[in-house]
Amino acid sequence: MPNPSKSLILCVHAHQPVGNFEHVFVEAYEKSYLPFFKVLEGHPSVPMSCHFSGSLIDWIEKNRPEFIGLLQKLFRRGQIEFLGGAYYEPIYGVLPSGDLTGQIRMMRAKLRKLFGAEPTGAWLTERVWDPAIADPMCDAGVEYTVLDDLHFEKAGQPHPVTGYHQTKQGGCTLDLFASMKELRYAMPFRKAEETLELIQKIEAGPTDALVFADDCEKFGFWPGTYSWVYTEGWLEKFFTLLEGHPEIGLYTFSQFRKQFKSKGSVRVPPASYSEMMEWSGGNFHNFFKKYPESRYLRDRMRHVSERIRQVSSRNGHSPKIAKAVEALYKAQCNCAYWHGVFGGLYLHHLRSAVFENLIKADVLLAEYASAGRSSRSRRHPAGTVKREILESGPRWVLRQKKITSYFNPRYGGALEELDFVPKSVNLTCALQRHKEAYHEAVLNKGKQRPEAEGRPLSIHQMLGAKEEHLEDHLFYDAIRRLSLMDHFFDREITSEEFLRSSYTEAGDFVGSPYRSAVRKKGDEGLVLKRRGSVLLNGKKRSLSLAKAITPKKDGALSVTYTLRNGSAASLEFTWGVEFNFSIGDPYAAKGISEKNVKDWVFNDQWRGIKIRVRAGDDEGWRLLTAPVETISESEAGLEKTFQELGVLFQRRISLGAFEAKEYRLEVECS
Repeated sequence: MPNPSKSLILCVHAHQPVGNFEHVFVEAYEKSYLPFFKVLEGHPSVPMSCHFSGSLIDWIEKNRPEFIGLLQKLFRRGQIEFLGGAYYEPIYGVLPSGDLTGQIRMMRAKLRKLFGAEPTGAWLTERVWDPAIADPMCDAGVEYTVLDDLHFEKAGQPHPVTGYHQTKQGGCTLDLFASMKELRYAMPFRKAEETLELIQKIEAGPTDALVFADDCEKFGFWPGTYSWVYTEGWLEKFFTLLEGHPEIGLYTFSQFRKQFKSKGSVRVPPASYSEMMEWSGGNFHNFFKKYPESRYLRDRMRHVSERIRQVSSRNGHSPKIAKAVEALYKAQCNCAYWHGVFGGLYLHHLRSAVFENLIKADVLLAEYASAGRSSRSRRHPAGTVKREILESGPRWVLRQKKITSYFNPRYGGALEELDFVPKSVNLTCALQRHKEAYHEAVLNKGKQRPEAEGRPLSIHQMLGAKEEHLEDHLFYDAIRRLSLMDHFFDREITSEEFLRSSYTEAGDFVGSPYRSAVRKKGDEGLVLKRRGSVLLNGKKRSLSLAKAITPKKDGALSVTYTLRNGSAASLEFTWGVEFNFSIGDPYAAKGISEKNVKDWVFNDQWRGIKIRVRAGDDEGWRLLTAPVETISESEAGLEKTFQELGVLFQRRISLGAFEAKEYRLEVECS
């Protein structure tokens, strides 16, 4: 095309997270990935830069290998350029630098194997930029990446931001392109002719490339887009208009870099696209402050990474370590660590997938360590206790053959994670009910906005309820939803109060720090203690609680409680032990209330696991269960999502002056 007056780069990014449902992969493939590239195939003069996440490539390779053939055809004729990137789509700045370079190299190896491609560019996950990631990206061979125009505007660049700039960090030079928000919102939501008019109106010359870089899923998979993009022919029409337009030159990123120079140096501050900045409160790392569940995922992931690094540095690599690294990389997939317009953190199956891979990595590391021990080593006890330091504080880890338990001494001495090792499942993958800004739409009974002028709305413009009466399920939790949480009430609380978290706490034990120590006598175990108080009849009374955790058999814990009255006055109160189980027990999830319970079995029908809770004496407990459901935003609107089963065992306690009583509960997983 002779002397075009404008330059345009088109780039699509395709991703499905680790652990997503099979039917979602299938629908996204059939509605977006396959039809998009089939239309592109019919327009050989339209070049395209594209990125596929490793989790999606793995699925395509296994389930739709013919699509690999289509991409190979387009690549061989020079029509598409592949961007590399971190394989399992992590947020770059959250990873240890060694993991980031490892994931980028893993993606390069995959693209080389499938296509013979040697990518020089990398897709930046969620376009979350931090200057510190430039060095490890360069170390992994990355020459350029794509940000948003907002990044550059924060760095003082005038609107519109076009072409590419360079950033220098130490000895690293990285080229940075800017995806334009105007184009993201126009494509494919405005008519093809209108989109072309928008491109023509933007003030830019041939050296000032306009960049569209966004999700491939918006072309067919986002709500209301398939008919518009393919049945009504938006994409076909848009490509046809581009092919015949004398003033627009089409490039891939690499083609443009070869022909035109950068527009100078720039120092870009930490940022992301405008919507992410809004969701995160200006910085992605704020998600770890708002959501303790996200912070815990991050801390567990980083701790596993450090353990792998230490083992590798001492003993070198091995097949088991390589598998542990792959599991770690899968656990770094970004989607479960944050929440915006998509379900993200609120999707239990995505959080569960992170834990599944962390547990697998843990097991592989343990097997590797065990294989290196002398055969003369002493026989393992029923369980071993070890103190681990995470970024958010210490944890006590009790490892048994079938279960691994993580206790948080700074937060009520609670059971923060309970892993059923044979199936790599965290049985307490729970979520606190947080207040979100979009809940106002629920309280105002907002409805999804209709399509405008027969065309679909952008996902960022849609907010409405997928189902009625969501306001009846909108409750918030003041505390985290962990297990072995110690509650004290002045009376028995009701099922409704437990469901709504509307009860009043009389004690100061939940969420407070406990003293902790390993108990060496007999089977190795853990003792957690707190000297606190209860407020009864307007008076604060001294009360101490100790819980001794002892491993039993391969998959059971015995918890012995000692309650001690520290005052000269008699005390009478209700004591409750709370659990939150990530199980799909249809009977208990309806909410039950039963008296004199001494032995109860919860059935996880999702994964075929049983959790049994038994009383250690003849006196029964009052059992309450309640489904914990959240109201969160998804690509199709606001929806109710089951997170976990809240379980409360409570009983009436009477203690005389300075009297102590002992109780026991046993938890078994099979």
